[in-house]
Parts: sequence; C-alpha cells; structure tokens
Amino acid sequence: MRATYLLSLVHGTLGVVSAQLLEASTIDVIGNNSLFTRWRPVAHFIPPAGWMNDPCGSMYDPTRDIYHLFYQWHPNHVNWGNISWGHATSKDLITWEDVGGWHDQDAQALGTGPVGTYNGLGIFSGTAQPVNLHGKQDGTLLAFYTSVSYLPTSWSIPYHRGTESQSIAMSSNGGVTWHEHPGNPIITEVPGNWNITGWRDPFVEPWPAMDALLGQSEPQYYAVFGSGIKGVGPRIPFYSAPASNLTQWKFLGALWEPAYNISLGSVLETGSYGFNFEVSSFFSLEDSTGAQHCFVNMGSEGGNVSFHESAHWALWNEGVVTRRDNGSAQFNPVSGSAADWGLLYALTSFNDTKNNRRVQWGWAPEDEGDFSINQQGFQGCMALPRELFVHEVASVVNVDDSSTGPGSSHFVKNGDGTFTAYTLGVRPLADVVAGIRKGSKAVEFTIGACSSSKIAGKGTSHMELAATFSDFNGIAGLRVAASPGGEEYTNVYYDSSNHTLNVDRSHSSTVTEFANSTVVGYFRPYTLAASGIESIAMSVFLDGSLLEVYVNGRFALTTRIYPSREDSTNFGVYVEEGASVHVAEVVAWVGLRNVWPDRPLNSSSKLVFDTAAETNNYTWWSGN
Repeated sequence: MRATYLLSLVHGTLGVVSAQLLEASTIDVIGNNSLFTRWRPVAHFIPPAGWMNDPCGSMYDPTRDIYHLFYQWHPNHVNWGNISWGHATSKDLITWEDVGGWHDQDAQALGTGPVGTYNGLGIFSGTAQPVNLHGKQDGTLLAFYTSVSYLPTSWSIPYHRGTESQSIAMSSNGGVTWHEHPGNPIITEVPGNWNITGWRDPFVEPWPAMDALLGQSEPQYYAVFGSGIKGVGPRIPFYSAPASNLTQWKFLGALWEPAYNISLGSVLETGSYGFNFEVSSFFSLEDSTGAQHCFVNMGSEGGNVSFHESAHWALWNEGVVTRRDNGSAQFNPVSGSAADWGLLYALTSFNDTKNNRRVQWGWAPEDEGDFSINQQGFQGCMALPRELFVHEVASVVNVDDSSTGPGSSHFVKNGDGTFTAYTLGVRPLADVVAGIRKGSKAVEFTIGACSSSKIAGKGTSHMELAATFSDFNGIAGLRVAASPGGEEYTNVYYDSSNHTLNVDRSHSSTVTEFANSTVVGYFRPYTLAASGIESIAMSVFLDGSLLEVYVNGRFALTTRIYPSREDSTNFGVYVEEGASVHVAEVVAWVGLRNVWPDRPLNSSSKLVFDTAAETNNYTWWSGN
C-alpha cells in the first residue's frame, strides 16, 4: 500500500499504480523520483540523491574519533556531470550523518571553481589524511585531489596537456568547511613527459616499509596515480614528499610498468590490465608470521572480455617491491585477481588506525541503463566497507603447476610437500555486519543433503543470507528475490566444472529493459591434505537493487537486480536439475538496518537537467 500511495500521490492524474507489479509501460509514463524508494538501499552508504561515483577521502580522524567518507557527486542530476565531493561522517562505520544536511546540495564539501581556473571543470577523485601540511596531527584535515580544467578526457582519445593537475584542500574544523591551498595546484606537470592516457586520483599515505627500502633519511608520504602511456601500457606513477612538507612532491618514476591489454595469468582468473589505470592504490599487510605482503589496487580500462561485460574492472595484484638502481622502487607481481567480479569499481582503502586494519570502499553503479533512471532519481551507492587482509591457508595439496602463469594465489612449498596458499583476503567488516543486522529477524534452516531447489522462507528486499555448501555434484547455490509464483528469482550458484561463481539474472525481473545477463567470477577452492576440497561458505547481502556475494574470505562480487514485483522476496537453495549438494545450514537476517537515521527514506531532490551553456554545448559532458 505504501508504494501505491506514493505513486498516486506524486502523480495523481495517473491513477493507482499496482504496488505488486511494475511494467515497462507504467515506468515510461510516471514522473521523476516516483520510484525513488522502490529499489533504494538502506543499509549502505549512499548520497541523499543524484549521481554518485568514486569514494574519496576515506579516513579516521583520531583527534575527534570520527570516520569520514567523501564521494564524487553531481547533485540534483542522475548522470555524470559537474563533479564535486559530497561528505558524510560516522562514529562507527555503521550509521552515517550528512555533513551540512541532506537537502539538495547541502552535503557538498568541495565544489568546482569558475570555468577557466585550475579546478573549474571538476574535483576528481583523491584521498585524505588527518594531518597538517607538516605531517602533524593537530586537528587539521588534508584532502588531495585531481583538479580538472579541460574536458572531455578519456584514455581512448588524445590527451590535452593541462587537463589535470593535483591540488590540496584543508579543513581546521573537522571537515565542516574546506578551503583550497593558496599554492594550488601543487603538481602541474605530467610524469616524465609521458604521452599519457590520464593522470588522476592521487592515493596518498605514509609507507614506512618503503622508507626503509629506499633508505629515506626522513619519513616520507608517497603518492600513486592512475595513468598510462598511449600505445605502451597502463602505469602507476610514483611520487614522494617529506612528511614535513606535503606540498613538495618528487616524481620517482613508474612503480609498475605492465604492457597494454595483457593479463597476469589466465584472464578468467586474473583479469585484464586494459589500456589505462584509474584509482590506483598501494598498501602493505602482515601475514600471521609478521611478514610483509605488498599489494596494489587499480581500476583497469578498456580490457573488455566476453565474460566481464564492462570495460572497467577493479583488480588487485600482490608483488615483490625492490629498489631500482636510480633509488626508486619497482613492483613485480606474483599473483592477482579481481577485487570484485561484478560492477564494483574505483576501489580505494585507508588505514583504520583505531582498529589496526585496512578498510576498502568501492562504488556500485546502477545496471538499468537509461531506462527508469529519471523515475528512480538517483544513481550509485557504495558496497559494504570491506576488510583487506592476507588470506593464508596451510597444507594445500594438488597445486596445479601447469598453469599458464601466476594466478589468484601464490603457493609456498612446505617441508612435508604441501603448500601454504597466500592471497588477498576480503570480507565485509564484521562490526558493520553486526550493526546492520541490529533489529533484523534471524532465521535458521537445517537442510543437509539436497537434490532439488527449495524455498526456505519469505524475506524482504533488505536482508542477508548465508549458507555453507559441500560435496557438489553439478551446479548449486542460493536463490534470492523469488516471487511466490516463480515469475522472478535470482540464482547465485557455484559451478565446479569451471570454478566459477555465477549470479544468473535471466529471471531477476520481468521488466526486460533491465540488465539480465549472468555475472561470472572465478573461484577455485583449495584441496587440503586433511579434509579434501574446501566447503564453500557463501554470504549474500540484498539491499534494494544491490546484491553482494562473498565466498570463503577471498571472493567478492557486486551486481544489481530490479525485480518488478514487490513480493519477490522469497529465498532458499537452488539445485540444478540432476545435481546434488550438501547444505550444512542456511541462515537469514531479514530486515537490515537503515544506516541513515537522520534522513527521511525519501530524500529525493528535484532533478535539474544540464543546459547547453553549462556543458559547453554538451562537449564537457553529455548532460542528462
């Protein structure tokens, strides 16, 4: 009744629209924002309204005991445009508060300057640190970002010199207000006179392990950018600045120099590097023995393959970092894979010094094309914050030494002939998961041996579902967002024949204009000396249209579904005809928490469409 009431209230001349079923013909004729709450996540980080893309400036401020997250934002619009930074804060990474308020552009922290200035056409992505310009913690906050003065820009078109520069903004009141550094931009020249594909998204952190490797005489901050050299390959340019003066940056060379459009190993397992990197980052993590493992994250552009439909791909690589003869550093990968196998992109991370962990954020765009986006009234949200860690498993056997190259794990041989497997671990933050379960209803089901699909219960469009599978004989997994009559459902299953985890969206919505392809990710269980093939522990978070899948602490996949029916909320186990599996347990948490308590559920803003004058006759950006 709520949806029926909202639709008829906003569009009283249309008449009553069924709350149970949306059809394409109905969507076509209803107005802007009328579907604002239909598929909107409530348990995730999301702007009040409008377009959102990259997470920016994530940090913990120890002076005030508060977390910050900024985001690329085009307020009052549903497509990319005049990009600024929005801002929200949290005491616990669970519930959030808009800085400045949620109405219209109230949450904007950094906005563009006049056209013709160094930041007149964009405040592009970047990072933040809770220090002053001399590297000291006195309550000052610094934001490092790419300032843009020329558009359009893309790896696939000629690069206009002067398009991008690097700048700093500062706050002395906990991020309530910001001002630009008077010396902006602080870096103006592209690295090494490269013929670049792009040069943006500064990732800035101290890196003590790098200080030691390079023999630095004083502590440094380091920066990497997304970049590439046309016709040569993507690049991660590497810079340093003394902590005592974070405006004096020195280009050290390329941290890493892969060739264009290649893969580290099998493309199914390790992904494609494409032609340009965006939102690159670096970090070191310790394993259980205290040994350091060095990682890079990057968004690859242009490496489109048949099973990964987007030309954007969030990847990670682990590598060995050595000192170059010229005193710089060189990264040589030993393993790698997708940081997320679905549509999550622009991943970044920060050192959560309060809890001694590395926390990752990523942007989940919509997957409905232009259909219904004005009626929805917003685009994009963040996935759940994730912990990154060194995932290690001992006593692995049957390691395939015949692969064509490095894979998603690297294996160290033990004295008894077994191996220890190392890879980048990823899991949603345990305290955040516990927080969004607060107030939900937990239901457990015991299933055991299973040779047919079973509906276990009725949920909501905001729920978590977890199950553990073993003894696969064919394709099996979970079924979510199923309608009582079987018209709609989404299957999340493992296929042991090709080591893939799949989200089959062919029946996710009866509205065929929405994306309905199967999303594919590579996952190969280890074989253990004592117990055989690993069980598969699968967690699925469904929050409105957002669907996240996590497996065994080392696999993540994010996608979107848009069921046409409000009663498409049943869940259970999916087993392909003729297959069988053992299901240890199924647990559901029904009714995830709203993490924006100070906002109304409908925080929509009137859509204001870009004009020819604002977009230089739609050459700077395409408008709405």
